[in-house]
Amino acid sequence: MQSMTEKKQGFETACAAAVKARNFAEAAKAASGAADCAEILASRTTGAVAAAYAKETASWRQLAEKLEGRKAGTPAADRTDGGAAAPDGGEWLVADKPSITFDDIAGMEEAKRIITEMVLYPMQSPEKARALGLTPGGGVLLFGPPGTGKTMLGKAIAGALDAPFYYASGADLRSKWYGESEQRLSQLLKSAKAQPVAVVFLDEVESILPKRSEGSHAADNRLVTQFLADLGGFADSPNLLLVLGATNRPWDIDEAVFRTGRFDEKIYVGPPDCAARKKILELNLKTAYTSADVDLDALAAAMEGASGSDVSAVVSAAKRSALGRAIREDGDPVLTAVDFADARERIPLSITTEILAPYKRFMDARF
Repeated sequence: MQSMTEKKQGFETACAAAVKARNFAEAAKAASGAADCAEILASRTTGAVAAAYAKETASWRQLAEKLEGRKAGTPAADRTDGGAAAPDGGEWLVADKPSITFDDIAGMEEAKRIITEMVLYPMQSPEKARALGLTPGGGVLLFGPPGTGKTMLGKAIAGALDAPFYYASGADLRSKWYGESEQRLSQLLKSAKAQPVAVVFLDEVESILPKRSEGSHAADNRLVTQFLADLGGFADSPNLLLVLGATNRPWDIDEAVFRTGRFDEKIYVGPPDCAARKKILELNLKTAYTSADVDLDALAAAMEGASGSDVSAVVSAAKRSALGRAIREDGDPVLTAVDFADARERIPLSITTEILAPYKRFMDARF
């Protein structure tokens, strides 16, 4: 079943498509649908978020009226004539709202605590937050070795907020054409900011915001400057915008990005500890049958140095072995200790002390 946020997003997408096709009658219907959804969301929320939804309701109503009066073949209404425009940026908007929650993520307790205090608590108790002068949202940088769950954490945050989730990587934003990379980044951030609540996830952020120097490419310098300008421009917005950056190479990010008002929180997402590895095993095995000789405590302890994706890969390989045996022997698919032992031999652990060393040096120097 679709959430009200998803329904509103569907109307917004339909409106933009209809306007592009110059089918203004359909665009007007979609705009009215978006207004209805925004009005319902306003009634379900409080404080600044409710006010933002109410403002959005009025904006969509105004746009619907303008579209109803348009004739086919005439230019669509835009912001330059004083009217409201349908939010764009759909190429980065994840169509399905993430269903992942914090309960689906093993470990990362410090990261969850920071996100809860920074975003979730101010939303749940806006009056108490305002009494302290706190506003939700802002920027968070997630850094650490590959496969430790940074993207999954971002999706869980969007799921907890019941918010649109915008995803973009360096490959999505960068262009060989002059000025287009900055325009793409600016459009992404402004599209997300137009939503009352939104999460932007910038993957491989070191390729989007690389260090600037005298010898760096001019396009890199412009991209960083554009990001800093756009992010700084959202400080007084009543809307809740959370910008998450994920990187495996934090030392390659421009220093200005770390200053106050950008990525205020820097969270190291390291390899899971033994308890977290066991939780990952349990999450991946909750619908599978295991034999009595499978000891998850022992298996988790034996996988020191594994990333979260390593642990999941071991479970998947063990499941394939169990399936093959069940088909060959015409029996039930049950995982055994032998399946896990064979899987561990085939799946190498990806995190070593050599891989972790640069992160320790970065944290020692930076924090």
